Amino acid sequence: MAKTELPPRFAQLYAALTLLSLLGAMDTSIVATALPTIVGEFNQTENISWVIAGYTLAVAVMVPVYGKLADKYGSNRLIVGILVLFLGASVLCGLAPNLGTLTVGRVLQGFGGGGLGVLPFTVLSTILPERSRPKYMAPMSAVWAVAAIGGPVLGGVLTDTVGWRWIFFINLPLGALAWLLASRALPHQQQLHHNKLFNWHTWILFAVASTLTVFSTHGIIATAGREITPETVFMGSLAVLAIGLFIWRSIVSSDPVIPVRILSNRGALTVLVIGTLSATNLFAITNYVPTLLQMGFDVPATLAGLGLLPMVLGMVVTSIIMSRWVSKTGRWHHLPPIGTAIAALSMFSNFLFAPMLGPWFIVLTMGVSAIGVGLYGMLNLTLVQAFSKAKVYGAVTATVNVSRDLTGTIVATIAGGVFGFGVVNALTKVQLPQPLAAASISPADLALLDAATKSQVQQAYIGAFQPVFLNSTIAFVVVFVLAWTLPKLDLKSSH
Repeated sequence: MAKTELPPRFAQLYAALTLLSLLGAMDTSIVATALPTIVGEFNQTENISWVIAGYTLAVAVMVPVYGKLADKYGSNRLIVGILVLFLGASVLCGLAPNLGTLTVGRVLQGFGGGGLGVLPFTVLSTILPERSRPKYMAPMSAVWAVAAIGGPVLGGVLTDTVGWRWIFFINLPLGALAWLLASRALPHQQQLHHNKLFNWHTWILFAVASTLTVFSTHGIIATAGREITPETVFMGSLAVLAIGLFIWRSIVSSDPVIPVRILSNRGALTVLVIGTLSATNLFAITNYVPTLLQMGFDVPATLAGLGLLPMVLGMVVTSIIMSRWVSKTGRWHHLPPIGTAIAALSMFSNFLFAPMLGPWFIVLTMGVSAIGVGLYGMLNLTLVQAFSKAKVYGAVTATVNVSRDLTGTIVATIAGGVFGFGVVNALTKVQLPQPLAAASISPADLALLDAATKSQVQQAYIGAFQPVFLNSTIAFVVVFVLAWTLPKLDLKSSH
């Protein structure tokens, strides 16, 4: 393979794009650790979850819009405007006098954050050939995995030292540096698609469907699936209807906000399902593994959080190594079957042996699962673009991101519901001392129990997580089967 001719100042451009990705990724998780302090300052617990959910919803709604805008006007023109919006919203959040203002600021941040998630990858897609993209996209994708662990840690450090408002103010120097780097290095974008922007009906239906999905999911999570209200059922039903109407309008429309027609290619659709289900399946489980380690195996909270570090390192290191290998050799076809097999066997090992072998076996197997996904995860966006032969890179990138984000919400909700229901159902058979309740026992409560009761509670948590491991195993087996059906495709080494 001939060496890829990179554009001038590519190193500077790549640093700017990676920093932009970091800004968008970090703000999805950095707030979590500060929430208890924010609750104490504003003296308000109700609706506090919308500080996170508002950001997530705004990102989901705006991602496909930015994809279309990038294809029509160019990512370069959008980046500065989106960065200004994101940083302005960060200032509003940092100065917020009450929860309402903070929530509005988070929504505005999400409007900018949606662009920070799409545009850096779109820029790389427009200037790099297919075969070279994994090499440079893998480290940028790894930023999101690192942020999932590093965000809460950084949020906790800032909250405990200079105050929670600095989790937003810290975006200002980072954003300024990204702007300085990008303003001098962004290339002029060619081959823009100066056609009609997109069908607004499809975007409205998508926004409604996303909003209703987030609201109904929030309702389920708020009660751990135990007391689903009629309002939640109603919103969930409307969400299903809106999703159906969105799919129908996207098929019949000449220019939908999400180009679903590219998924008529079997290879593109299969890759999208493989990549989306693999990532969301793995990371949905990690949301609850720290709880399992604390409540099931009496692991301290700090160590329980750090228990995810092998998974992040396994994913990051493997993705970077394999992306360079794919860019050098062009060989990728055997990676998805091997990787999905490793992930499936690791999850099945947890299902069989985790109760007997303990917390560090879980940490180890989660790391091995991440290595399996890392073997092929960096190929997702590149292969969808290559199979579909679509040159609307912004729209394709947005489609991949939206699929990952919304599916992740659904899979995480299912995993949390299975785990939560299993725990509560098992604890109803345990004689807990007053005033402890099965649905609200904490690690601090666990430490005060007598040895026999504590063991029963721990066994309840361990047993409740076994179906989650089994469901994850089944999902990876399905992905493994799909991986064997992928058509052969040679990645182009030039545009």
